[in-house]
Amino acid sequence: MYYFCRYNMPVAKSSLCDTFAWTAADIGAIFTALTAMYAIGQFVNGQLGDRFGTRLISTMGCAVSVLMNLAVFALLMIARDETIAPSAVLFLLVIFWGINGFFQAMGWSPMVRVMAHWFPLKGRGKIMGWLGTCYQLGAACASLLALFLVSTYVTKLHGDWRMVFFVPSILFAVTGVFFFFSIRNRPEDVGLPTVDAPTSQTSTGGEPIRPQQRTIRENIIATVRNPYIWIVAAAFFMLDVNRYGFVNWLPAYIMGAQDAAGATVSVGFLKNAMKIGIHPVAGSIGVIVCGWATDRFFQGRRAPVIAIALLGLGVFSIFFTRVDANNTALVVAVVALIGFFTYGAHILMVGHAAQDFGRKEGAAGAAGFIDGVGYIGASLSGWGAGKLIDIRDYGFTFVMAGVCALIGAALICVLWKIKPQLEHT
Repeated sequence: MYYFCRYNMPVAKSSLCDTFAWTAADIGAIFTALTAMYAIGQFVNGQLGDRFGTRLISTMGCAVSVLMNLAVFALLMIARDETIAPSAVLFLLVIFWGINGFFQAMGWSPMVRVMAHWFPLKGRGKIMGWLGTCYQLGAACASLLALFLVSTYVTKLHGDWRMVFFVPSILFAVTGVFFFFSIRNRPEDVGLPTVDAPTSQTSTGGEPIRPQQRTIRENIIATVRNPYIWIVAAAFFMLDVNRYGFVNWLPAYIMGAQDAAGATVSVGFLKNAMKIGIHPVAGSIGVIVCGWATDRFFQGRRAPVIAIALLGLGVFSIFFTRVDANNTALVVAVVALIGFFTYGAHILMVGHAAQDFGRKEGAAGAAGFIDGVGYIGASLSGWGAGKLIDIRDYGFTFVMAGVCALIGAALICVLWKIKPQLEHT
């Protein structure tokens, strides 16, 4: 549900640009505001997640993200009467979406921590693969709902496209309330034994002994001193340049695709939904398959599968530029492969590897650090990619995204033989 209040902006891009006469670089500034603040938020909120727990931090992120989406909706409703200059609207959207980005970063890292506490190391690849489907299917549903609200809802039901910021807010708010009353940070909170606890961590009475909790300072030091986390973060930087190149610009490219003669390709809602939604849907298969493969074929080693996935991502990202936008079947197939490899590698780096190298007490901090570095790369796919599209074209931009994935594949090979370790080893 976090994605419902985040993936709506890229789909609303065309409506915003048409309404306010903005360029790709203008709308890219809004994308960059979210990803840049998301990066900062990951560094900060990963540590807060380790210190204060998933329940509090992730619920807080939900609440503020809902408020920021409602603020965007209110602003756009006021601005439709042309009482506010387009430049002022852009400035305020950058502010609101930047704040949204910071608090959106309270979602994933604390989730990694709560999973590290509730599930054992054995079988982690499979378990985290299933968890990873949450943001694949969430992203797909978010994109499809947003696409419906800016297209069919407007043309067939005579609705207002600005509802793309209101409806997701209500859905997210309801889910946030359910989450707060349902989640518990770790088994010990409800009297259950510690997962993967060595004998030395159990008292003579059989009761689990909680390890001493790190301070935020100690957790930060442990995170930044871990060379494995730095290597994963560097590869993840390259992945997120590619990932958000497609997340931010694929909807606009598909919805405004042009044939060789320069005429706009006319496609219906269903075809657009297939082309846009298949990226995260195929990604949900990727996270399950890649997580399973690390346990089945590589004894829990993540780097080999990450490298293979990034190689595939780079190749198909570059090939995508040669695909005819009119060929729906081929577009869907290639975008599906891009999504499969993108999210297969993604979950292994920001989920499995963060748990493997950050351990239980530092899992959120490690995930936040890796994700934070990645979102610095994602920020390049906002304003920077928009500027590149204005200067060159979409094709050149997607090729550069593919090259970044290939660089990431080379980087992660440094960790090819590294295995995860138990907490007490």
